[in-house]
Amino acid sequence: MRRWQFAIGSVAFAMAGCVSSAGSSAAKQAAPAPSLSPTLPAAAAIVPWSSQTPAPLATPSPTTVVDAPVCQATQLDAGDGGWEGATGSLLGGFLIRNTSHEPCRLEGRPAIKIVDAEGRSLDVRTVPAPSPSPRPIVLGPKQAAPVLNEEPSRGLASETLQWFNWCGSAPKEPLKLTVTLPEGGVLRVPISFGGGTPRCDEPTAPSVLSVAPFEETSGPSATEPPAVPAQSLELTLVVPEHATAGQRLDYVAILTNHTTDPIALDPCPAYEERLNTSGGPVVGDYILACATVPVIAPGASVRFAMELNLPVALPPDDQAALVWGLDPFHSQGFPPQPPEQKVPIRVVAP
Repeated sequence: MRRWQFAIGSVAFAMAGCVSSAGSSAAKQAAPAPSLSPTLPAAAAIVPWSSQTPAPLATPSPTTVVDAPVCQATQLDAGDGGWEGATGSLLGGFLIRNTSHEPCRLEGRPAIKIVDAEGRSLDVRTVPAPSPSPRPIVLGPKQAAPVLNEEPSRGLASETLQWFNWCGSAPKEPLKLTVTLPEGGVLRVPISFGGGTPRCDEPTAPSVLSVAPFEETSGPSATEPPAVPAQSLELTLVVPEHATAGQRLDYVAILTNHTTDPIALDPCPAYEERLNTSGGPVVGDYILACATVPVIAPGASVRFAMELNLPVALPPDDQAALVWGLDPFHSQGFPPQPPEQKVPIRVVAP
């Protein structure tokens, strides 16, 4: 018999664009799951999972030529980096801009080392983050420096990092990153916000830094998306005790209407499911099966079946977490925002 875990919280749709500041990163962290099991209203049978996906994220047309020469390190400036806590790990990154008078092209995944205040590289193994294939980014000439606590302008390059399992002695801070570009050349990035080291989860395992490919910033988003009828629903996740690498994770998301009025799932919202692991996040974006249940009556609960396929190379992890949040404005670039629901779960080998 499987053991199940529960997490409860209201689902919010007041979304804001991603920002590069530490304060905004901290605001997006999911609230911890309550320890008490809920008393659920009577609910119908589980609504089967739907494989329908939301519209792809709208990407602006490039404003510069695609055949620009490769960026040299002397043309680039890397803004200060930083990270914040994320389920025991540290999640963050930095931005890169072109300071030269000519456009240049940046593509691929950099090689990154973490260096202490005395210039010594920490014993950290780098791994590629699960992500789409790298795409070329053309950085326009004379790009303005990003402003702290403001969303970056469109067309910069961003790098996302996640650091797991530091069990060594505390390194001498401030830490820095040495960033070797895919085409050669090195940038040095100070860690100016956040800082510290991730939690020691497994003393015999190596410390790991997950490195994503460069991505292009899309520019500031609208300050607030429009309201949707489902924003007052309450979310309950019913999740098995463990997930197995290479297999499908099956679980249930229960949406409950505690109001006195029916709530129509119109427009039918998308949702994001994300398994945070030491091997990097596994993310799925889908649309609820609203055709089966278009309206949730007052006091009613609807159980939606959920699926997330896990890569076979996903390493075992006793400190993983499943995060689920409604994402009705995915195509407009609004990410799910607290209160999301987060449930601890173990990842085991096949």
